[in-house]
Amino acid sequence: MRKAIVELREHGYRTYEEIAALLDVGRATVSRVLRLHRESGSVAPRPRSGGNRSPIRGRIATLLVAIVSKMPDATVAELTEALEKEASISTSRSSVQRAIQRLGYSKKDPVRAVEQTRPSTGRGVASSARSSRR
Repeated sequence: MRKAIVELREHGYRTYEEIAALLDVGRATVSRVLRLHRESGSVAPRPRSGGNRSPIRGRIATLLVAIVSKMPDATVAELTEALEKEASISTSRSSVQRAIQRLGYSKKDPVRAVEQTRPSTGRGVASSARSSRR
């Protein structure tokens, strides 16, 4: 599709609207592809960025495990507050929630570790709760 957009532009189609109508894509798509071609000389998609890496790894992840052990009934918000205080870092509740899951704890009960040998099913709490009621 990207190559077709560039070829149509080079073969006389004057407006982005004409190209968009002919290929049944949005005008914004035509604009983005042609800008990419102008800037890079290619229509290959740009590499995806990696996003922000979690600060909760290594020593801080070990500290989080210790905090979860000391505060077994704590909410994720309380765990976040304790981790920020003890590790002198700034993080979010959702970052701590993801770290807890990466460390093998369940969403419902962070103190009960999920069996390390069991592969993840990729199902959330809601879907597993529904299947247990059947």
